[in-house]
Amino acid sequence: MSGPFGSSQWMYKSGETIDWGGTRGIFAGGTSGNGGTAAGTADSIDYVDIGGSNADASDFGDMSSVRYSLMSVCSTARTVFMGGHGPPYYQNEMSYITTASLGNTTDFGDLDVGGGGAGHQCSNGIRGVYGGYQRSGVSYSDEIDYITIATTGNSTTFGDLDTVRGGPSGSSNGVRGLFWAGNINATPAHNKYIQYVTIASTGNATNFGNMTRIVTANGACGNADRNISFGGHYGSLQDTIEYVNPASTSDTSDFGNLINAQYMNNGAETAVRGFITGGYGNVAYEDTISYITFATTGNATDFGNMTVGRYSHATGSGA
Repeated sequence: MSGPFGSSQWMYKSGETIDWGGTRGIFAGGTSGNGGTAAGTADSIDYVDIGGSNADASDFGDMSSVRYSLMSVCSTARTVFMGGHGPPYYQNEMSYITTASLGNTTDFGDLDVGGGGAGHQCSNGIRGVYGGYQRSGVSYSDEIDYITIATTGNSTTFGDLDTVRGGPSGSSNGVRGLFWAGNINATPAHNKYIQYVTIASTGNATNFGNMTRIVTANGACGNADRNISFGGHYGSLQDTIEYVNPASTSDTSDFGNLINAQYMNNGAETAVRGFITGGYGNVAYEDTISYITFATTGNATDFGNMTVGRYSHATGSGA
């Protein structure tokens, strides 16, 4: 079977490996605490075997600094953390871990300007693409940038979103990267629009369809067949999970519900399962890890717990 750029680029099926994730889940940084107490900003990184049976997370290592509202992209080998709010408030640092081993982050390069956004972004395992994050000097941005995950270096301009946005969540099927909702301008005005890019090329985003909800601070993840978005906030905390087939353009369909309503959560994926981690919900700093099976619609199921409650954190997965 060819990779995402070969003649079989649409032939990934649930149950096979994916190049933008794997069976070790990674959870890093964020605003953290213990059930609503002991608030702080985390530099810790957790991991858990999301390809196995239910389990709690263990300590992986530390980032170079405390950060929340950071972004992340993955290959099977690396998870790269980008930007975030610290201090300083707008960080331009990118760092990475080798997902299969334990240890602290290593310097990767720099964003063109410091900023932060929604953790999980778009990847095909070769390129990581991210856009619409809050940037130093402007409230929101329409810029999309990318990195080559296997090669350290600074970010490069990819194209633009339809309009300036703050914090759209990202997902991928290995060919297309989807940007879900986010705030438009600095009003803030929430929206329900999904846009997509072709990860292997550069250019502006194209309209994909609409979510059923107007929402912000929602999470997302995906395999080759389905991409999902979940949770978020619009007037109240949300527990909805909705999905699309990323190979075609369309509006979303209902998938199921989270264990409880929450926002500022984040996702990770194997080829079979989508994982929902952390968030602000029943308690201020949720430590829960839950999952869905992409091929079967239904509600989320409890998997385990992170070492500390987190929201506005980064997530990833790899082999």
